[in-house]
Amino acid sequence: MTKVSKNVKKALIGIFTSIFGVILTLGIIAIGITGSVPCLYTSCHDKAVCINHPFKAECSCMSGYAGNGKDHCDECGLTFFDQNASLQPGRAVPYSWPATSLMQFSYTTFVTLGNFTTAVSTGLVCGGTLINRKTILTSARCIRTNFNYYDANQRQTFNIKIEPNKFYPDLRASYQIFTGVDHYVYFNMDLKHVFHSGVEEIIRHEDFNETTLENDIAIIKLKQAIPLNNYIQVSCLPESTSYEIPNLSKYGYLAGYSTSGGTGGSWYLQNVEVDIYNSSMCENVAPNNPKNWNKQFCAGEYDLHGNSTGFCHGDYGSSLYTLEPINGKSKFVTTGILSYDVPCSTLHSPA
Repeated sequence: MTKVSKNVKKALIGIFTSIFGVILTLGIIAIGITGSVPCLYTSCHDKAVCINHPFKAECSCMSGYAGNGKDHCDECGLTFFDQNASLQPGRAVPYSWPATSLMQFSYTTFVTLGNFTTAVSTGLVCGGTLINRKTILTSARCIRTNFNYYDANQRQTFNIKIEPNKFYPDLRASYQIFTGVDHYVYFNMDLKHVFHSGVEEIIRHEDFNETTLENDIAIIKLKQAIPLNNYIQVSCLPESTSYEIPNLSKYGYLAGYSTSGGTGGSWYLQNVEVDIYNSSMCENVAPNNPKNWNKQFCAGEYDLHGNSTGFCHGDYGSSLYTLEPINGKSKFVTTGILSYDVPCSTLHSPA
């Protein structure tokens, strides 16, 4: 090989090395930009904002909207039927609380009690609130892990653990969610607007205390997206950085089937307007339960004249709504979740 050929080869290698170095540098720069500012390459819904995370863009719906931020951001707090809540509880105008949902839990298992094996069952009805097409907000106490069974033969109460079995290989199947209803879901009932969904995931607050009911909040992710219409809508939530909620000068609004407080409940959706109280008035509500007024608040009725009240507070897991300004409109906002109360028909019975 001549000296000229060697020089040409060397030059070509140098050129290719330089080009490769430039390409590699540009690639590293592109990866760096993509990783640090991924929103540059992400398309979000026009009612959403894009939030940069390392190598991941998050599309988040703006205040007043709910959704995945990519293909939908639904306006929250829409209603198509005027509510009739007042200080006297009564049947709600059908579908006037369109974010209110009904959760039914049913469980059966075989247990051996001494030398006796039998089938035992339990059930529960709770409220919930649709906060986006695939998410229900409810109370953590509505997600059961055990129940008490009284055996009349042995005159003894047994605590039964709820776990997968032949009836329910997957415990998620023991929960059913219904939206678009204004009465219980039962046989021979008109259910033309109902939408039923199974459960995909259950998330209880990691610090929920089953004894004291602190951190009593849970999220249920649904298998199917709920279609929104005149009868089913998503509730608004408070902004995490907004003004103090709830405001003691405002009324609260409850909607449910009155299954809380040790009652059997109502076939039809009820609603009521309630006072929101200073925490000092509520220390005697379940006095053995420690209170954290940074995370809890109290509402209901408090008759200072000593008259017995017969109010019930809806369903555990159902929302307490307050009217708040959302993007220039006055809307019902889910301000709290019914955690616990005292039985109905009890003097001074806030929740």
